[in-house]
Amino acid sequence: MPTARERSGPPVVLATVTPGLEAVAIAEIIETVAGAVIVSTSRGKVYARIPALDPALTDLRTVDNLYLYLGEVEVGVRRVDLSALGTAVASLGGVIGLFRHRESDWGDSPSFVVNASRIGKQAYSRFDAATAVAQAIALKVPGWTNATPAVIHTVARRDLEDEGDAAPRFARSTVELRLDILGQRGVVGWRLTPPSFRFRGQVRAFAPGSILPTIANALVRMSEPRNDDVFLDPFAGTGTILAERATTDALAVIGTEIDSDLIPGLRPGRVGASAGGSPVFEADARRLPVRDGTVGAVVSNLPFGRQVLDEDAIVPLYIDAARELRRVMSPNGRAILMTTRVDVIEAAMGAAGFVGEVLTTISLNGQNPSVLRYIRV
Repeated sequence: MPTARERSGPPVVLATVTPGLEAVAIAEIIETVAGAVIVSTSRGKVYARIPALDPALTDLRTVDNLYLYLGEVEVGVRRVDLSALGTAVASLGGVIGLFRHRESDWGDSPSFVVNASRIGKQAYSRFDAATAVAQAIALKVPGWTNATPAVIHTVARRDLEDEGDAAPRFARSTVELRLDILGQRGVVGWRLTPPSFRFRGQVRAFAPGSILPTIANALVRMSEPRNDDVFLDPFAGTGTILAERATTDALAVIGTEIDSDLIPGLRPGRVGASAGGSPVFEADARRLPVRDGTVGAVVSNLPFGRQVLDEDAIVPLYIDAARELRRVMSPNGRAILMTTRVDVIEAAMGAAGFVGEVLTTISLNGQNPSVLRYIRV
């Protein structure tokens, strides 16, 4: 049977983040959770040891989900190893202990889900691994419904971004275990946050070119917010970046958007509002309704990709938008811009009199946009 390593000592929390934003999440965790110590990081994952499960964890705004680390097991690579994998995970004391701890809190018809990811050359899929673990756990927790098969069916049919998004289809009593297979090592965690956590408790919504609130918050943090900022997003879209900036003090938070269908109340001659209540003006980013030299900080997810803009139009758009940013921004003003067209924005901003650098490249819906920081000189 594979060996297992139980968690001991103070709790360790796994924070999942958008790959490329790990450093931003680390800074926020240390700043927000008293006594947090970063244990390790990997692509899209940050492990932090904390003195206790702190309510401040739910204040984190750059992480997608949070899991309590329960331990690790050895993982075989053959299909015949799946049964032993399930037994090893179910034998971790912390796993069954959490099911049985205050069992009445889970309601009259509790259910559970096992989600799995894998990296390596295993002869089975992540769904196979999740199924094996769920079956082994079900044998030890009679009275609980194993909802894993239904979730797997939903994920496979809908091709969701990640399997956690299927959880809202089930009762509020559904709890989730996570298994990350890394070669011949399996890391087991218990999900602490609901699937809506990274959507700020709202129903998930889609719009061309939109980003998650967690990514928007990370971009805002990169701008080093100040309470005397006049903050602008010239390509506001649905207003996600504005809503995240509005969570901290600023002199003003405003946005512009040329597509009036994206912002409630945004119609010709009217001012709409983002989810955070910040005003959004219907305007072209190349002709901003803003006075010269008044903006101290800009953060924007620039149009890129064929889903939002004809590729041939990007070059002139970026050139004209960069010139307009030069006009409205104050000396030493900061700009955080995200795009896949690094070559185009670097040329446009350089010609407009900005100096800058690439901060990171992230993974976003099959694309890899870069985040760049510029200073108006």
